Amino acid sequence: MRKSILIYLCFVLGMSMSFGQNRGKAQKNYMKAEEAIQQRQIGEAKIFLEKSIAADTTFGDSFYLLAYLNILERDYQKSRALYKRLMLCCNKEPKFALAHLSLAQYEWSEGNYAKAKQFCLSYLDFRPSSKEYKEKRIANKIIASCDYAMANMQHELPYSPVSLGDSVNKLDQQYFPAITATGNELYFTARTYKSDENIYRSEKIDGEWASPEIVRELSTKFNEGTCTISADGSFMIFTSCESTRELPGYGSCDLFMAKKVGDHWLKPKNLGPHINSRDWESQPSLSADGRTLYFVSDRKGGIGKKDIWVSHLVDGAWTTAKNLGDVVNTMEDDISPYIHSNGKTLYFSSEGHLGFGGLDIFKTDQKSPALWTKPVNIGYPLNDHRDQVSLIVSADGSKGYFSKEILAPDGKRSSKIVTFDVPEEVQPDALSSYLEGVVYDAVTKAPLKAELELKRLESDETESRVMSDSESGKYLIVLNQDEEYALFISRPGYLYQSLTFDMHNAGVDGKTLDIFLERIEKGTNITLNNIFFESNKYQLKNKSAAELEQILEFMKRNPDVAVEIAGHTDNIGTIEYNKDLSQKRAQAVVNYLISNDINASRLKAIGYGESQPISSNKTEEGRQENRRIEFIIL
Repeated sequence: MRKSILIYLCFVLGMSMSFGQNRGKAQKNYMKAEEAIQQRQIGEAKIFLEKSIAADTTFGDSFYLLAYLNILERDYQKSRALYKRLMLCCNKEPKFALAHLSLAQYEWSEGNYAKAKQFCLSYLDFRPSSKEYKEKRIANKIIASCDYAMANMQHELPYSPVSLGDSVNKLDQQYFPAITATGNELYFTARTYKSDENIYRSEKIDGEWASPEIVRELSTKFNEGTCTISADGSFMIFTSCESTRELPGYGSCDLFMAKKVGDHWLKPKNLGPHINSRDWESQPSLSADGRTLYFVSDRKGGIGKKDIWVSHLVDGAWTTAKNLGDVVNTMEDDISPYIHSNGKTLYFSSEGHLGFGGLDIFKTDQKSPALWTKPVNIGYPLNDHRDQVSLIVSADGSKGYFSKEILAPDGKRSSKIVTFDVPEEVQPDALSSYLEGVVYDAVTKAPLKAELELKRLESDETESRVMSDSESGKYLIVLNQDEEYALFISRPGYLYQSLTFDMHNAGVDGKTLDIFLERIEKGTNITLNNIFFESNKYQLKNKSAAELEQILEFMKRNPDVAVEIAGHTDNIGTIEYNKDLSQKRAQAVVNYLISNDINASRLKAIGYGESQPISSNKTEEGRQENRRIEFIIL
């Protein structure tokens, strides 16, 4: 018995001496590592730290310092492996508290929410001081994100992204797509591992995307990319990060605009100092009519690191960009805005709003020029622990497009443009349709450049203003569901056209309509489709304001023109009653013009009653066409 005790005591004593020697060896190598660091011999310091760990796997200082050196060299995998080994020996020591937070960030980035939350809680258990407020904020943010993710992953949305195919994704990287309102023209940025960035275009032919071609007029030997396109494909804004004689810039990356005439792009122009600065500007998104621009900048005066800004095109010039405000922007990065063709719904990516981790995609709606709704996370699995950016959504809300990043085993990153059916919960609240066609001279049938102004009838507000192409006469204008519109098409020397569109329950399919403008000549006439009266009354309804203002402007621009305002009715009622009603309605329009300083000598009101029908009075549709006000050049 005494012999056994003696052997045991000798064993314990030997172990104690061994641990003491190992700790001493570990400390000695640790001190040598510190000296090497002071002499900026990082490689040598790492060797000493490896020796220290080999001597004593319970000496946490060496794990901690070696992990830090790997972080400096951006070798995050090695640093995390070291932190995990540190947890085995020293997870209760306060001086290693930040290792818990680092591991929490790593597990969070991998989507391991339960583990990430536990490491955050163990970090907070060390009761970090007030000086560590940033670290505490990070820990609490991760905890909130983990709780949000674990709760919301249970509400999985249907989501099956499909590649646009090898014909489109033919380079190593394709990203930041932009699409026209018809859904038939796709622009995006692409590059190979060895080449610079360029803008490419693909066209959908018979339902299939054709092989993309580089937009050569916008291509240089430097980088051009992250573009946006107007709904009709006539305006593009893109990013260039090298200031050259051809593309002179103000800062590190600037935004440029190019206009398309016919099938050719004109020389790009810098958008100027109201938008560009000495700092970084990129990731533009144009409204459907090309008159409102959202973009990202890290300039001073923002709210966070990268913010979303907005500018408007007024009288041919861009207004000074304004920050979109703290409802949308956060203290972190808020990037890749996409304004839907409805002009109200904004999709963007954010690190600052509550989500699943990294950059998530959010949706917000504009209720007034300065008021945005609280951003909503578009949900799982469209968002997950990885970064999601550059989502765009088709005008009808049915299709989404974005670039999906792929990490190869050799560490190379590639990206492909994919599409998916947008879940109803993610679709814009207001969907869009479009009207397209060609503006012609009614007599010669030559294509015309003309202005198309779309107004909301209830508010008399201009929703969009576009120009038809100067060579082809082609136009495209977006119409939102559940709106009633007046569309005015005008060109100097021609009598304007007046169209009306009630988009309530009208669907989202695009429509084609060619427009023929008549020169201002005697006898030329149009129907004023946006003059409204109550049944059997002659008082002008408020929503007639858009048409009345258009007539007023026409009369002011053409001071030598005299006109007849002709009233017509259907055949319901007596002939005398209808003639009297049509006369009073025509006179109501004339009275408005006189009250707005148009000389009465230039105006004539005549009521024709039911005597000049243009359609059958046997149907309601026909009777509605017959009830009209005409505008005739005298």
